[in-house]
Amino acid sequence: MVNRMTLLRMTRLVLAALIAPMTAMADQGCGLGEVARFQTAVAQPAEEATPAYMQRTAETFISHCPERFETREAHLIAARGAMDAGRPSEAVGHFEGAVSRGAWLSPVQRLDQSVALMAAGDPREAIEVRNLAVGAWMEKLAAEGRANFDIRKSRGGVIVAVRFLQQDGGATVNALWLAVPDGPGMPAAAVLRPDQMRASLRALRTGRETAALTILEQRTCRSAKILRETAQPAAIESFDRAASEAMRDYLRKPEGLTRTAPGEPLASCLTPELMFHIPEQGH
Repeated sequence: MVNRMTLLRMTRLVLAALIAPMTAMADQGCGLGEVARFQTAVAQPAEEATPAYMQRTAETFISHCPERFETREAHLIAARGAMDAGRPSEAVGHFEGAVSRGAWLSPVQRLDQSVALMAAGDPREAIEVRNLAVGAWMEKLAAEGRANFDIRKSRGGVIVAVRFLQQDGGATVNALWLAVPDGPGMPAAAVLRPDQMRASLRALRTGRETAALTILEQRTCRSAKILRETAQPAAIESFDRAASEAMRDYLRKPEGLTRTAPGEPLASCLTPELMFHIPEQGH
């Protein structure tokens, strides 16, 4: 089931866009009071913040204040709630409502939209939206000048090899290889990153001092596995063969949508922030 605290944290991030409402776009019958009540109902719910509650609260605001600028963020809250309540068609409608009102969807939100479209039975549109997610992520990295790309055509899709320019101790991901299928299917990534927790556990087992540990792991939407790990300094290029091979293998049989029972949360990607990693400002 959905972690309620996670849902609340995601919702509060969306609500950050509502702090400075644009009154010029409000209709005459819906003012700041309604916006404030909506914010409070979502950020400080008087009942359990279930996905159904979040969706219902957002939809009530949309219904009462259809012309307000803030409805585009309400649509995103409702879309998330619908996904976590297992209602793909409703989620699709809310994503479309947000976009039609000018909302910019992050790569992770686009990936969620793609999942909703697949679950709703629209694979063609799901592929287009998934590719929009990849494109938006690459555009953001390119605009900020913090990564180098190498796009490689492979049987069954493409592999985007990304090397992040920040390579000191502050980097959380050093490089990744993103596999994007040509047809239906979810992306996957081979992620090269330091793993402090794993390094600490190793030190506890061996009784030695904690040493830096770098891992190469394969991340799909539903699973993760270690491909290689090393405590010795190693160039990113030395991981390229293993990472590329793993992604080529993945493209031969990409992961599709994991079906869930009616009313259960749709199978969104568990760690999309690693797949679509964007370094924090200053790193």
